[in-house]
Amino acid sequence: MEEHNQLKSPISDLKHIEKLLPHRKPMIMVDTLEYFSIKKGISRFSISENNIFVSNGFFSETGILEHMAQTAALYMGYKQSLDNIKTKEGFIGAIKSSQIISLPKLNDILSTEIEVVYQIANMTMVKIESSVNGKIIAVSEMSTLLKDEIE
Repeated sequence: MEEHNQLKSPISDLKHIEKLLPHRKPMIMVDTLEYFSIKKGISRFSISENNIFVSNGFFSETGILEHMAQTAALYMGYKQSLDNIKTKEGFIGAIKSSQIISLPKLNDILSTEIEVVYQIANMTMVKIESSVNGKIIAVSEMSTLLKDEIE
């Protein structure tokens, strides 16, 4: 059964992104939530000169992995907002696999798709694919964890 995008329009307002993502500048590595469904999310990120992961005109491997993890975090943040749950801080639990095929350049726009493999309690396993102009540049499978709030 094919899922449909539940967004009426892409979310690209930085203030809205900050509400969905527990990161702040200069560590925000997503510009837009393009697509959301129960099992899939797509983000976009424009690589700018002032990004801390840009060196010699290229976005680093570390930056790509951080962007991938933030795509998963943005997906979870939006999902939590639908359930009126405050965005929780999260982190990468484990990287099962990853392959960086090529590094994106300054001013490239990364499009990254996550597919939820499974979700148990505060852990989500996702498959991730990043591309530039339709060409896949990186793939990964990782688990992300959300922190429980202590009251």
